[in-house]
Amino acid sequence: MKRARIPIAAGKWMKWSIFLLVLGMGLEPADLIKATGLAPEDTVIISNQTDGDFCADFSASLRRVTVDWIYIKTPEIPDSVKDKNLIILGGPDALYTGDIVKDILTESEVDFIRGNEGYHTFVKDSPWADDRVVYICTGSDRIFTKTAAEETLQLIIEESENLKWLYAPVRWSFEQVQHYIASYQFTPDDEELSADELAIDFHPDTYGYTPVISSEDAEKDVERLFYLLSHGYCGYGYFKTKSSFEKAKSDILQELETSPVWSLYDFSALIRRHLQFIGDGHFVIGHNHYYQHKGFWRSLNIELWKIEGEYYFMSGNKKWRILEINQDTPEEFVFPSVNSSGEFIYILGILSQSSPGHLTLVAEDEHGIQCTYDIALSCSYIDPYVRTEERKFAEKEISGIPVVCIRSFSDYRRSEMEAFVSTAEKYRGEPYLILDIRGNGGGNSEWPRQWVEKFTGYNPGWYFTYAKFTSRTTLMGQINYWRDLLVYYPHNRTYKEYLREREEELRIFEESHSKPHWSEFTIHPVKLIPNDTKVIVLTDSDIMSGGELFIGYLRQMENVIFVGENSAGVGIFGWSTLHELPYSKVKVEFGCALYYPADLTFIEEKRFFPDLWVPASDVLDYVVAAIEKGII
Repeated sequence: MKRARIPIAAGKWMKWSIFLLVLGMGLEPADLIKATGLAPEDTVIISNQTDGDFCADFSASLRRVTVDWIYIKTPEIPDSVKDKNLIILGGPDALYTGDIVKDILTESEVDFIRGNEGYHTFVKDSPWADDRVVYICTGSDRIFTKTAAEETLQLIIEESENLKWLYAPVRWSFEQVQHYIASYQFTPDDEELSADELAIDFHPDTYGYTPVISSEDAEKDVERLFYLLSHGYCGYGYFKTKSSFEKAKSDILQELETSPVWSLYDFSALIRRHLQFIGDGHFVIGHNHYYQHKGFWRSLNIELWKIEGEYYFMSGNKKWRILEINQDTPEEFVFPSVNSSGEFIYILGILSQSSPGHLTLVAEDEHGIQCTYDIALSCSYIDPYVRTEERKFAEKEISGIPVVCIRSFSDYRRSEMEAFVSTAEKYRGEPYLILDIRGNGGGNSEWPRQWVEKFTGYNPGWYFTYAKFTSRTTLMGQINYWRDLLVYYPHNRTYKEYLREREEELRIFEESHSKPHWSEFTIHPVKLIPNDTKVIVLTDSDIMSGGELFIGYLRQMENVIFVGENSAGVGIFGWSTLHELPYSKVKVEFGCALYYPADLTFIEEKRFFPDLWVPASDVLDYVVAAIEKGII
């Protein structure tokens, strides 16, 4: 029996059942909440660990609830919470909570639960305290129990005037965020080079290319490079805390003395080796990118389940309990997922910049016999069409579920971007919407912002803080950057306007005799945005920059689930500038503005994590199966 339609019907029945139980008291649901003083600080959730962990791992909405959650190990309500409103998860046959539920419900209600598939919520006067209520959320399996809890909390939150039921997307104060980021804002106090010295000549006839450089000229280029870093790179203050730029410079200069001539390849590699403490997706010197994504490596063959905090799997027709993985606790290597049948499972995996090899897993059977398994891991790759398809926008329907695909936010594809934005109003109010943003390399963040605003009716807050470093060096770096693009796109009016703006900014900087400085710190209010449509966002490791900004907007919406793999992790150090080392002509590109997430999580190279970890190449099929099965 498919569950695809059951949650909707059961949800209506749940609210109606609450209404009937409350009706005997002469109250509507909203009146009940107000009459009992139902508030998050006076309410707790009670469950056994199995049901609680399942909800925490597989319900994005329940993870946002601020109510205290208590796991019980005996069939008793703790004395410390008997004076609270209680939300109890589990039916009459649940471990520990089952005995409590049977004492509260009538015999006919218990029989009703056992005899009906689906999920139900009962509301009862608390037997432990006056003017308190007990919600019993129960289902014929853990998925239905989770759904009962989700819809019960949703109803309570909708009827309550208290805004504290849900955690805000950002929990730090303005002052805390500002103080944290200010600690990474480095400002040099010495003189800058002139604009002419910093300008790049883009006419190819002005110099002859040579693949080698003398050690003397290379030393001068190293001096220029470290000047550019301290006077133009927004990440200088952050990476100073990871290692010493001065030591790196000294080591490079010392090693240059070992040979009178260097190939440009070896010269760039030498720099890369001594600046490897920099991890920045926008940082490039020559052909070396200073970024290595932490990819998702996972097992293809083992599906786990979790009982009272312990992980189990089947092998050789026997049930095995995991004792350790790589001589550590299993939690670090276990990820919530969904399989090809659309069922919630746990899988083994690890985030790593390179192949981590095998996982060594030690498990025991029910007789205490131990066995060691070598678990092979593989890294996922998205479908080839995601990278190679010509169009960046598409929409389709699978099993009656609308799917919107968007692979870029480039202004160069304006007609496709406008078509994408138009889908927001088209699918607003649908039960489900799949947003496939795999492979989205970014672009203009205004396109995803408009989509969210049109879809929800709310203008999303900018999820990232903003602080830009301005100096003669950064301004000339920006001018170089736009001049370089205009070599390839000479008629692009947008690029011409950006260049004109930067040239005007440099003129004002020079005429006002300005010194290097950081802009006023900016953080926009970020609040939870109401949304009734279940939006499932498909993610992968090729989402970066503006694509990740879209994730930041979507994370502010209710009813959004991210499924797939962690995004690329390119965006904290943004607003690209371009420079050139004078003798080798090696190009240097890095950012001049900090875009820290408002929750202060350093996400470069690993970025945003999904709610459910699924191989990117399979995620669309798996999500459709999960929707059809009714678990999402």
